Amino acid sequence: MEPDFAHTLPPGGKGPSVLLDTLEEELAGRGVPMATVSSVLLAVDELVSNVRNHGGADASVEVAGQVTDEQVTLTITDDGPAFDPLAAEAPDTTLGVDEREVGGLGIHLVRRMMDRVVYRRVGNHNCLQFSKSYAPPSPSRQRAGGTS
Repeated sequence: MEPDFAHTLPPGGKGPSVLLDTLEEELAGRGVPMATVSSVLLAVDELVSNVRNHGGADASVEVAGQVTDEQVTLTITDDGPAFDPLAAEAPDTTLGVDEREVGGLGIHLVRRMMDRVVYRRVGNHNCLQFSKSYAPPSPSRQRAGGTS
């Protein structure tokens, strides 16, 4: 399925805030409730930050998305070194902060918030796809002009 929208961050550190603002506009404009938009933006922010901070500063990042039948699906593609963030074990969140190993909480959060998260390596690219379903606004909220 072709994406409804796609945005590319060139290599380097600039652009994530512009990307998040643009995604927010795209999703809200397609009637996605703000609670879902917020969850998706948090996931994108975490994943793009991971690519930029840990995947190699030279990586370009593309975020492409679709909104269909009360579901948002985004694919984040980068040209950094192969890395499957889903292969790591979930952190032990029962341990205290001082007892816990550093790292892994962001992808753990993404896995918990999203309905589906899948990684695959395609050629020289990491592709992480995730989906979040949402209930459509009630008919009374639609008539009142509300979408969240």
